[in-house]
Amino acid sequence: MCTRLFARCLLVVLLAAPAGAIAQGGQKGTLLVVNRTGGSISLFDLGTRVEMARVPIGPVIPHEVAVSPDGRLALTGEYGPNDNPGRHLVVIDVAEGRQAGRIDLGPQSRPHSIAFLKDGRRAVATLELSDRVAIVDVPGRNVIRMYPTGGREGHMVRLSPDDTRAYVTSRGAAGTLSVISLEDDRPPVVIPTGEGAEGLAVSPDGSEVWVVNRLAGTISIVDTRSLTVPATLDVPPDARRAEISAGGRVLVPHGGPPDAPAQFLSVYDLRRRALIGRHAMHEGRKGPGGFGIHIVGERAFASDRAGRALLALDLANVATAGAIATGLDDPDGLAYSPVRVAVLER
Repeated sequence: MCTRLFARCLLVVLLAAPAGAIAQGGQKGTLLVVNRTGGSISLFDLGTRVEMARVPIGPVIPHEVAVSPDGRLALTGEYGPNDNPGRHLVVIDVAEGRQAGRIDLGPQSRPHSIAFLKDGRRAVATLELSDRVAIVDVPGRNVIRMYPTGGREGHMVRLSPDDTRAYVTSRGAAGTLSVISLEDDRPPVVIPTGEGAEGLAVSPDGSEVWVVNRLAGTISIVDTRSLTVPATLDVPPDARRAEISAGGRVLVPHGGPPDAPAQFLSVYDLRRRALIGRHAMHEGRKGPGGFGIHIVGERAFASDRAGRALLALDLANVATAGAIATGLDDPDGLAYSPVRVAVLER
């Protein structure tokens, strides 16, 4: 967390800097980055590219992070190593750059992925050990309801645009997508997609869900009306995540051939369901598990685990990725808040 001395020094730098230097790339706000090995969340100010705070989570290491619609709060899960799985969601005050509380999900939880509902009070989280999804009251710090996923090892969760459905990828067994109704007691619809189903993205209009099947080397495109898989695309090795921009670009980070000294980003056209391009994200480094990806407007941010770096790229030219920061502790999940971390003493 920022010290008072650091805050004073940073204030002097900001007041002395030209206005254009403060708004690099025209993007303001805070990018939250999970440090898996470090067991913490880094908060980067995008206007200054300064790490304003590093919030400790602990040895029950986080993997993913989500931000409330107003940007004031963030949630991360105590995922933990195999011999020490966690059971809490950790609430973070973005402006203060500190923990603001915890939500106990009970035993056999191991929360991984989180998504806020539009009301900003409720959020859903996957509980990997119990194959359930929890809806929590964030201000009340309690669990509202649990839903079974019908799959094995529910990993990632995303919501339909109207918040009536939760989509959950389960990477155990054959690999599935669960469609969970949040408004009634109907059992989940479980759709086989492919071995190692992990990455998950919902199209802006809610008509499609793209599921990245890491072990199968495929992307399953699910029609949310018929709940069928009308198309399947091939994807290179070790693809784990997907994000879809408002303009219809689908970004999928992945590895390359065994002799390629790089990791890659594939870009697909949502409407045509076709590959647009494939780009090396860094040279000379190969590392664990690909990297996280997060889209903010016309820019995307990637957590380069192999290079311990945070990258930024324009959607108009994803081949020109540049590092915002280096030296992170195994960076993974990403989230954006329009709120900036406070630097002034009150």
